[in-house]
Amino acid sequence: MISYTDYRNRWGKLTKNTTTSGLETGDLLINDSLRYLTGKFYFNERSYTTVTQAQQQFYNLPPQVKNLINVTVNIGSVLWTPKFAPNREYWDALNVITFYQDFPSFFYVFDGQMGLFPIPASDDNTITMNYKIRLRDLSQADYSTGTVTVTNNSATVTGAGGATFIPDMAGRWIRVTAPSGDEQWYEIGAYVNSTTLTLLNPYTGVTTSGASYVIGEMPLLAEDYQDLALYRALWVYFNSIVPSPAQAKMYKELYDVGYEMLNAEYGQKTTNVALVDTDAPVYNPNLFVTSLTQT
Repeated sequence: MISYTDYRNRWGKLTKNTTTSGLETGDLLINDSLRYLTGKFYFNERSYTTVTQAQQQFYNLPPQVKNLINVTVNIGSVLWTPKFAPNREYWDALNVITFYQDFPSFFYVFDGQMGLFPIPASDDNTITMNYKIRLRDLSQADYSTGTVTVTNNSATVTGAGGATFIPDMAGRWIRVTAPSGDEQWYEIGAYVNSTTLTLLNPYTGVTTSGASYVIGEMPLLAEDYQDLALYRALWVYFNSIVPSPAQAKMYKELYDVGYEMLNAEYGQKTTNVALVDTDAPVYNPNLFVTSLTQT
């Protein structure tokens, strides 16, 4: 995993420019690259659920929504999928007459809300909005003040020795460092209070107390390809801001090779089963022998 602080450190070493201005340029180019790479694939897709209210047409969109992918409404045992109303004129034409019905035919996004048509007639049918989130720039330095206590197969992290957690740490990642910790990164699922965090998944290392740790702000990009944002940023940097054809060429090649691998692994959500020709003959099963008699 490459945290915001790791990106900054690597950028400073590779550009040999650790001035405030130089590091800020790196922040800008790396965040632009992360935004491109994350949005290009599907790492920023999320789901949000709410429930219908009888005779209520519009529902608030989830926070940080970039765009809605689709909407489903669960009515009893039926998962219903309305279509997107293509424009405001079409939506207004649908709503000339007020009509209540639990199976919506269309949805429409306007002013931070999602509307259904027909208007739901009943309460408590689950609405699921699948969407892409608007990415927030990486900007928070690694945090490692004090120590933590973690327990095997528990999701609770307890801070001590001056550790002061904040709500914004939910969504970041924590690593309990050696020799006490297992050196694995765990996503923080929730902030409980200033000395307690909850992991998204239970800690699998050995129970330990008074352990050193690091909390880092990580990109949404798949772990094995997080260096691509750095390579792309360096390619732009050495191709324009501080021209150096040789370095620009090197980082572009590193980026291109990594991008090809990223696209091969994450370019689609399911594995494509390759169907290849074989020499095996095709038989008509109706011609198979089903019984034998001896005369």
